Amino acid sequence: MRESISRRRVVGGALAGSALALASGSPSFAANGGPAKGMVKAFYESYGLRDLPTSWDRYIHPDAVMHVPGFDRQSWLEFDSKLVAAFDDLTITVFDQLAEGDKVATRWLLGGHHTGQFLDIPASGRYASFTATTFDRVEQQKIIEHWSDADFTAFLQKLAA
Repeated sequence: MRESISRRRVVGGALAGSALALASGSPSFAANGGPAKGMVKAFYESYGLRDLPTSWDRYIHPDAVMHVPGFDRQSWLEFDSKLVAAFDDLTITVFDQLAEGDKVATRWLLGGHHTGQFLDIPASGRYASFTATTFDRVEQQKIIEHWSDADFTAFLQKLAA
């Protein structure tokens, strides 16, 4: 005779098995990028505080490598400082993050009203935004490598239109 198995019994068994797996040393959230994700998110959101030199000291490793043509750590800071200065209400909103090991992928939106000159484009007062996907490798709770994919040309076209 076949034993009847209830949904409650199956779900309960699965949950008990998950608890045993966690107790037996399965990877924790920390091993899957938990603290690194939080640190990378805090870095991007710190743009709203408008003090990028302090953010860089806290979140960007002094020997960070930028995998973005034409940028090193210092030129990235200088460029983004000009960007922040040209947008009084600039914010970065983090939409999604995935982490594996020491790498964190982040999809975010930067936006604000163009209130100051930026790259020879006079203030327009218009709201402009762009989305980006970045990959950051974290070492010692700082970004040590950075990759970025963004449609910055479309952003500049919004400002100049």
